[in-house]
Amino acid sequence: MQKHWLVVLFGLLWIGQVSAETRYITDITYVPMRTGPSNEYRILHRGLKTGTALVLLEEDSGNGFSKVKHGDQQGYVPTQYLMTNPPAFHQLPAALDRASNMAAENKALEKRLIERDGQLQEVTSELSKADNKLERQQVELKRLQDISAEPLAIDRRNQQLVEENERLKNQLQVLQAENRQMDRDIKLRWFLFGGGTILLGILLGLFLPMLKIRKKESAWV
Repeated sequence: MQKHWLVVLFGLLWIGQVSAETRYITDITYVPMRTGPSNEYRILHRGLKTGTALVLLEEDSGNGFSKVKHGDQQGYVPTQYLMTNPPAFHQLPAALDRASNMAAENKALEKRLIERDGQLQEVTSELSKADNKLERQQVELKRLQDISAEPLAIDRRNQQLVEENERLKNQLQVLQAENRQMDRDIKLRWFLFGGGTILLGILLGLFLPMLKIRKKESAWV
């Protein structure tokens, strides 16, 4: 018993979900709607036109029929004539609108592309002018560098000569100082030598007479 109620409950839930869906008559000109799920039942509506929207109440109710609702009427139509999406001729206007919108967008994009191409050409032209100007400036800078290279070399050579001159002056001063010191040393040596010679003469002058006297005294004895 409990399983029976569960089956019924699931069936009601399934029917509730189906009833929220929409189905459309296919590209057949007219489809009859009957009171029951077979061709033996009485016809309620002789001609549901292609593209007519129907509310699906029960899908595949039996014998290849589905239960639908059209306005205030409920009935059965062959399931094979139902489809989920609207027929092609109903979708055509929307497709044409989308195509028209896309064409307009494409035209706008083409216009923007042409404008961007123009801007790109302007930027390219300006860049080319800037490149030419830069090249001329580089040539002029090279020329100025070549012109100024010789004075710079002369200035560096002069600086080197000044430094060399200063070095030679320092060496000269050192040599002059050494020469003066040597001259003083030589003079001092000659002075000492002369003084020693004079002192030696004096000593000889004093001692030689004394030696002669001693020799005479020795001879007398």
